[in-house]
Amino acid sequence: MTDSTILLVLPVMFLGSIISTVAGGGLGIMALLLSTLFFDIRFSIVLSSFMMVAIQIAKFTYFHSLISWRTVRWYVVLGIPFSYVGGYLLFVIPENIPKIAIVVFCFLFVALRILKLQPKVSPTRTNLLLFGAINGAIGGLIGNASLMRLPVLLSMGFTKGAFIGTSTAIAFPMNIAKIAAYIPNVSWTNDMIIILLSSIPLFLLGVGVGKRILRHISSSLFEDLLTGIIFIGALRLLFTL
Repeated sequence: MTDSTILLVLPVMFLGSIISTVAGGGLGIMALLLSTLFFDIRFSIVLSSFMMVAIQIAKFTYFHSLISWRTVRWYVVLGIPFSYVGGYLLFVIPENIPKIAIVVFCFLFVALRILKLQPKVSPTRTNLLLFGAINGAIGGLIGNASLMRLPVLLSMGFTKGAFIGTSTAIAFPMNIAKIAAYIPNVSWTNDMIIILLSSIPLFLLGVGVGKRILRHISSSLFEDLLTGIIFIGALRLLFTL
């Protein structure tokens, strides 16, 4: 990766942190899809997962008072160990399998947004345990659990602030679990370290800007933009299979 490419990636990540805050999420998949322009799928999954630790810390700083801790507690009971299992499987199974899984979940996410399909899910202990386990395994395998977590939390009726805070509190420990499975299989590069360290202050600033925007305008335009980016990225991955 050249210096000019790094300078291109970081502003996109900053913009993505604003969009993901206003739309309630999505930077992870945007970072993942962007990374595939420069790296193979496994390295892209690892890189985007490390980036998500930074933005999750930033979001927690701004939205911690709105978190539903009961939801978080039961969601991560199985979500954490299954995230580790999914992260382990990433380096065991053929490379095309996580690629196909990412494409499928991207298209499902886009379809749910376009068709406005949002079935109601009761936040019972059983449902939270079940979705946490499935979400963890999928997130570890494809590097991004928000494609499933966001629709599930929306279907449980969370308001915007509580939705963002609760989603962040769920994502952080599950992300740490899958990263623990990734680390032994990753070769660190200078480019990866530069991007990770540079992204932290940008994410903090971007989440702060996004929270201010959230107070004044509708998120529908940003959600449409997010949907379009995910759709285009999924199409690109589809043609590389």
